[in-house]
Amino acid sequence: MKKLTLACMLALAGCSTAQVDWQQDSQMLVAQSEVKLSSNLWINKMPQIGEAQEQTLNGSIYLKSDTSLPATLELNSVTLRQGENLWLLDGDAIEVRTHSENSWEIAFQWQLDVLPNLPIDIAVETKNEDKVEWLVEKGVNIDAIY
Repeated sequence: MKKLTLACMLALAGCSTAQVDWQQDSQMLVAQSEVKLSSNLWINKMPQIGEAQEQTLNGSIYLKSDTSLPATLELNSVTLRQGENLWLLDGDAIEVRTHSENSWEIAFQWQLDVLPNLPIDIAVETKNEDKVEWLVEKGVNIDAIY
């Protein structure tokens, strides 16, 4: 997976993430398909010989539906929020993987200074035809892998 170089750290006041509606839910209806968002975040704390230990946040964000996800559905960006900090991931910073017609994954790996003991809110910007909507999951805990 590519290192995340396009991510930008933003203050709460301004920039493009101001449009995120953090009151949205982790489910939405898209073209008669109920889409559900679920997320996993973790930091790999396994020591590696000869390498400096860096804090890399790994994420797998799943969009699942009981029916096929619409082929016209686009996943534009992911915004992470922890306290007053916001991080925007888009373009090459995220990798969309299709596991089946009704299960997609957004994967990322990013070096940043998150507080591992505090949860993160995750917002995914979707676009279907000309309609932009957000899926939001709040309070996602960061796991530690040893």
